[in-house]
Amino acid sequence: MKDSIKALYDSPAMQKAFAFLKEDDAHTLEQQLELVVIPAFSLYEEQRALHFQQLIEAEGFEAHMDEVCNVYTTIPGTGGGPTVYISAHLDTVFPPETPLDIKYDGPKINVPGIVDDTRGLADILTLLRAIREAGLKPVGDIIIGGNVGEEGLGNLYGMRNFFKHNADKVDGFMSVDGAGTNIYYGGTGSYRYKVTFKGPGGHSNGAYGLVNPIHALGRAIAYISELRAPKFPKTTHCVGVIEGGTSVNSIAYECSLLMDMRSNGKAALDAVDAEFMACIQKAVDDENARWVEERKYPEMGLSTFDVDARITADLDKRGDRPVGEQPVDCDIVQIIAAAYTQNGDKPSYRDYGSTDANIAISLGIPGVALARGGKSGNSHSILEWFDPTDAYKGPQRQLVALFALVGLDGVSAPLLPVRDK
Repeated sequence: MKDSIKALYDSPAMQKAFAFLKEDDAHTLEQQLELVVIPAFSLYEEQRALHFQQLIEAEGFEAHMDEVCNVYTTIPGTGGGPTVYISAHLDTVFPPETPLDIKYDGPKINVPGIVDDTRGLADILTLLRAIREAGLKPVGDIIIGGNVGEEGLGNLYGMRNFFKHNADKVDGFMSVDGAGTNIYYGGTGSYRYKVTFKGPGGHSNGAYGLVNPIHALGRAIAYISELRAPKFPKTTHCVGVIEGGTSVNSIAYECSLLMDMRSNGKAALDAVDAEFMACIQKAVDDENARWVEERKYPEMGLSTFDVDARITADLDKRGDRPVGEQPVDCDIVQIIAAAYTQNGDKPSYRDYGSTDANIAISLGIPGVALARGGKSGNSHSILEWFDPTDAYKGPQRQLVALFALVGLDGVSAPLLPVRDK
């Protein structure tokens, strides 16, 4: 393996591509800034997807957009090698009304979504140009582009749709999403719920004693906050959003919370899910029981209907990301690690991450998430920032890793095996 990757790395074609990526660095940043000001909240990525498609086509590649707005192009190989799909996600966590004003602070650039994963999209575009300019001819096929639905409540719907139609065509997957020299080779699973608490609602004074959905929601959050998740496998839970209420002097008729649970192990994820369900039921039962004494007194102003009213909770499962497991010594991880090492980088292994690679790995398709170029911080915050210093080194790593997998015609054979399908 090492000899093959060294031959690939030292080849005139690859060195020409490396030189181009460095020269193209400023243009890559320009496109990153061009894309980041196009809102792309999860489930609402069409505007950015259309522009990204235009940028790919402007480079001379035929771009395809599927029915959910995944955008990709195929670079055919010379034949006999694996097909590798490499993609960055088009969506961000920021709602459409989020101000996307670009600010500069020394080398740092601040704007929501500047890194995750807008930089990944920019990396994809410079990779396409480098392949074209250096005349790199893969042995296996390369599918390359941008996908939707990675963030928030997207539930990886872009990857689900792509692999629903193309799983039998793909032998390996690379997501450009992450920082440093990390190689994420496992998939953290997650469940996400919207829980809506409902009651009749009423006047805060005149209907005092009536069951209150917001009180039930508060009880639920208090119970959830006391859950103790296992450290190994790493398991987490978080109430991320609460909504509801009518006015300060009203007993609400409806309110809701959004819950996120994650784990590196399926059994642990299911266990915290069961505990979460118990918290919701206990909150409902306790709120319904709390006001029994007050309901006994007609002067409280409650009608027969109100006295009999009860809190209910509707659970809507909004996300179900599969846990993905593969060993660190599997082919795709070791090939990419060797490519990083040849490039002068020290690979850092990450056994789990919640990325687009979850779907591929869960289907038995070798998959990883690889770091973008540049330095960054405050991801998923309105203070998200990007430092473009030496950002071209990210695409250089991605390029040599990609061609180590698929092979470079006349230089190196593919190292990633073709799957039995």
